[in-house]
Amino acid sequence: MIQVAVAGVGRAGAEVIRELAVSSQFRLAAAFCRDGSEKAGKKITTLLPTAGSDVIVSEISHAKRVLKDSHADVLIDFSSPVNAMPLVRACSALHVPSVICTTGFSADELSALRSAVLSAGACAVYAPNVTLGVNVLIAALKIVAHALPEFDYRITETHHNKKYDKPSGTARVIADAIENELETEDAKRYVPIHSIRAGGYIGLHEVLLANDCERLSFTHESFNRRAFARGALAAARFAIGKTGWFGMEDVVDIGPHPEHKFAAGSEAS
Repeated sequence: MIQVAVAGVGRAGAEVIRELAVSSQFRLAAAFCRDGSEKAGKKITTLLPTAGSDVIVSEISHAKRVLKDSHADVLIDFSSPVNAMPLVRACSALHVPSVICTTGFSADELSALRSAVLSAGACAVYAPNVTLGVNVLIAALKIVAHALPEFDYRITETHHNKKYDKPSGTARVIADAIENELETEDAKRYVPIHSIRAGGYIGLHEVLLANDCERLSFTHESFNRRAFARGALAAARFAIGKTGWFGMEDVVDIGPHPEHKFAAGSEAS
C-alpha cells in the first residue's frame, strides 16, 4: 500500500483524498493546509466525510516532521506557490518524492524548485496539468506544428470564475510546445492565448490552426476533477524510487515536452 500525503485540501486535493479512500493501492498518510488555516488540527473526515481516514490536517510548517512520522511514500501538492517551496524542501530532505500540481509559479520560482530537488538528489514530477489526455494532446500538437509551420495557431482556455491565474498553466505549456516547433533560426513565433473565466467550467482547452485554405481544431475538456486525481496518483506511482526532475510526459511515456519556461500548474485550482 502506497502511503500518500496530500498538501492542499481544496477542490483538487479533496478529490485526490476521495480517490484514496476507495483505492486498494493507495492510502492517505497525511494532509496539509496553509499555516493559520481553520482546517489545521481537524480530522480530515470533519472536512470530507467520505475521506475514510482519521488523519489530522497539519500546517505546512510542520511538513518535515509529519512526513517522517506518517511514513509517507510520496507527496501530492495542490497548495500554492508560496507553500510549494517549503513542502518540496521537506520532501527532498527526507527523499520523499513529490508531485507538484500547484499553479502560478514565476519562472524564477520554478527554477528554484527544480534546483532544490536536484541538489538534494530527490525526485519530483512537475505537473502543469496532471490529466492524461492533455499530455497526449500536447504530444500530438508538437507533431502537427512541425508538419504545418505555415499555419496560424490560436489557443482558447476556459475555466471557472474563481480561477485566479490566466492564462492557465496548461495553455502556456501548450503554447510552448507549439512555439518550439515553429521556431526557426531567424524568428520566434508566439501563439496568442485567449482566456475566459465563466461559470463552473473545470477546464477546457481549444487549439485552432488555419491557413487561407483550411483549418484544424483540437479540444480537451475535463468533465470533473477526478481526471486530476487519477493523473496525480499515476504520477505518484511513477515517482516512487526515482531520482530527478520529471514531467507528466515521462509518466505517460510520450516523449519530452519543451522545457517549461513559464509559470505553469494544475488546472485544478
